[in-house]
Amino acid sequence: MLLASQDELVGKPWRLARHMDDVGDRLQRLALKNYHVFVQSQQCSQVVTAELHTISGNVSAVDAGLPRLLARCEQLDKSVQAAAKANAEIQYILSHHAQLMELLEIPALVDACISHDLIEEALDTIQFAKGLLADQPSKAAATSSILRNLLLEVQEATAALRAKIIETLQQDLPLAKCLHLVAYLRRVDALWAPVVASYDEALKHEFLACRSAWLTRTTQGLSTADPYHYLMQLIDAKRTSWFDLITQYTAIFGHQQTVATTDAPLCSWAMQLVVDLMTILDTELPKMDDFGSIASVMEQMLFFASSLGRVQIDFSAMVLVAFESHIFARVTGQWTAVVADFQAALQAHTQPKAYGATPIVLASFRQLPAAPDAPPHALMASPVLAQLTNGLLASFNDLRLCTLTALHYRLSAQLQATLERVVDVVAAFVAATGVVLSAKADDARSLDAQLLKLTQMLEVEWVPYILRCFDCLFSSQKGLPTALREVSPPQPCAADRS
Repeated sequence: MLLASQDELVGKPWRLARHMDDVGDRLQRLALKNYHVFVQSQQCSQVVTAELHTISGNVSAVDAGLPRLLARCEQLDKSVQAAAKANAEIQYILSHHAQLMELLEIPALVDACISHDLIEEALDTIQFAKGLLADQPSKAAATSSILRNLLLEVQEATAALRAKIIETLQQDLPLAKCLHLVAYLRRVDALWAPVVASYDEALKHEFLACRSAWLTRTTQGLSTADPYHYLMQLIDAKRTSWFDLITQYTAIFGHQQTVATTDAPLCSWAMQLVVDLMTILDTELPKMDDFGSIASVMEQMLFFASSLGRVQIDFSAMVLVAFESHIFARVTGQWTAVVADFQAALQAHTQPKAYGATPIVLASFRQLPAAPDAPPHALMASPVLAQLTNGLLASFNDLRLCTLTALHYRLSAQLQATLERVVDVVAAFVAATGVVLSAKADDARSLDAQLLKLTQMLEVEWVPYILRCFDCLFSSQKGLPTALREVSPPQPCAADRS
């Protein structure tokens, strides 16, 4: 059959059909003979199919868990790397344990130097630590955190050192010590940050603020119970301390100052000190009644102000203005009080019994020659006029102790007003009593005769004498402008004069 050609099979189809029947018979016999094999094969196929389903589920589960597994693996890898890095750092630290222990002692060493005022040693230690630690974090990652913390502690110690220097500058120090402390400040400020252009200006202000704190403490213990002694002690303390401080400032910062420019910090500081001193002076001067004490304080203040001219801080003009105002107010107050007493004394004679018992002018007074510098003897004939003269002379004696040329015109104007006020008081008294001044009065004890005598004494004796006394106060200065002029008291009526 196998050897038959295609043409033969096509020509003899029965042979092909027969052959197909034979093949079917053999297959049937084979199937019957191997039936159990087919059954087992089917069973195996079912088992394999079930196993394949199980494997497929397991593969799906594995596939679903793979991302988490990968994440865990990455996490584990990082943990392993971190552990390895930490272990390497620990090993590195252990290998440099001795050196690290020495470095860790640097902040404590700096603090010890500060507490014992070893500023130079503290600066050297900080400089060494800065040079040693500044670049270490980039070189040794194992100790970066330790060194960073150590660097921060050293910087904090530097701040403490600067505070210590500032505190020391607020004490009583010689020039050499101030020079060293300012040099230390410059070194400290240049350690961790670059110096800006305005640094010197700020350093000047800080230095003056520190020294001002010391100046304040030098006068805190002074007693203010007695204004005179308080001002004298205050002036003495400030004269020495101000000059020393300005000398220190000039020695430290003077090389930075050019001739054509003004040292603004020093000028501002000095002006503030002068203003504060003038405030104290304006507060204490009104508490002083004795002109001798006022003159002593003024003399010391002027000496103090002019002595500071050696360091270009002469405030004599401000001192003179303060004393001029006080002296003028006190003298004019005395004159006002004297005129008020004179007016009250005259008012006491408004009753007839009063001028009869104590006359305004003594009729039986005996005229005697007087010395050229003494008051006219005729003034003794009038008790009220003598009292007025004594009051003005007492104020002149006070003014003589502290005569200021700048006050001449103001005082002359005030004296002119005072003299006019005296004349007004007499005129008002004459008008109030209804007396007509007459040169023909028969009774010398009468009120009109006494008032006439009083007005004549005012014009002839009293006013010229008061003017001479005032001019004597300023006799050393000739040709000063004045506001004084002649003052005429009430005159008798024209009919009486004729």
